[in-house]
Amino acid sequence: MTDGSTPPADQMQQLQAQLAAALAEVAHLNEKLDAALDGTGICIWQGRPQSGDLTVFNYQNFEIGDMAPHFGLWLAKLHPHDKQAVLDNYYAHLAGKTPCYEAVYRTLTPDGSVCWLWDRGRVVERDDAGQPLRILGAHRDITLEKEHEAQLAMQARLDPLTGLANRRGLLDFLKSIDRRGGSYALAMVDVDHFKQFNDLHGHDIGDRVLIAIARSLSAPLSDYDLCGRWGGEEFLLVLGNADMAAANDVIVQLHQAVQRLTVSSGEQDLSTTVSIGLTVHQPGENFDEVLLRADRALLSAKRKGRNMVCRR
Repeated sequence: MTDGSTPPADQMQQLQAQLAAALAEVAHLNEKLDAALDGTGICIWQGRPQSGDLTVFNYQNFEIGDMAPHFGLWLAKLHPHDKQAVLDNYYAHLAGKTPCYEAVYRTLTPDGSVCWLWDRGRVVERDDAGQPLRILGAHRDITLEKEHEAQLAMQARLDPLTGLANRRGLLDFLKSIDRRGGSYALAMVDVDHFKQFNDLHGHDIGDRVLIAIARSLSAPLSDYDLCGRWGGEEFLLVLGNADMAAANDVIVQLHQAVQRLTVSSGEQDLSTTVSIGLTVHQPGENFDEVLLRADRALLSAKRKGRNMVCRR
């Protein structure tokens, strides 16, 4: 430089070459990042807590309009049931109480549909007073994973043969009633002489009988009730908010409905009967006590000759 303000031509060319090389390296690194993230669904974002500005650097499966450009807009999209937990995690990290911010939450789209996100970030710059200036993070749409988890959870509570609740599903239902302090009637149903039926007609016909009985027992029930397969040839009916008189009316009708069932086997129409033990939840009891009493009532029905309802 001759006057302290204008660099010589050769120095200018050198600076321009360095800038071009730096820009080329940035473009090359961006290509690598895009290639690494392609197909993962991971979006990189940056937040500026003091201004609330949010920037998303790559959109993956999202549209530009899906991303909130400001903290307030992002906050407005959070599902009400998830909002407080997410904010607690976020502000705890901004305050330096945790090594990172991480949350799984739902956002609501304008049409009311739900999008599940996994979100993680870390403060990368603070001012001299320790206040956060920038936070970098990544998030990913996990809606399909959540739907798959829900399907698996549902399948884990269903009996594959009848489509009714299995023992686990029934126990979960009873536990939920106990937590709410609700009352209910409980009926334990056993198919009479089912082993002999299986041995005589085959397991395929036996399965068809169980399916037919399951449909007959569950068809008339209300949203407050649940019918499930307790195991083998045993079914369990939970009748919500029912006293003994009301429950008895329902169970007697179901018992008669099963008696009218027939299943075709070749040219033969087969029928069967069930024994039922009925009881009602008493104040202060847990479901184990009610189950035991229903089982004892069922045992009484079997000892008295089967094909009947016994109450206890």
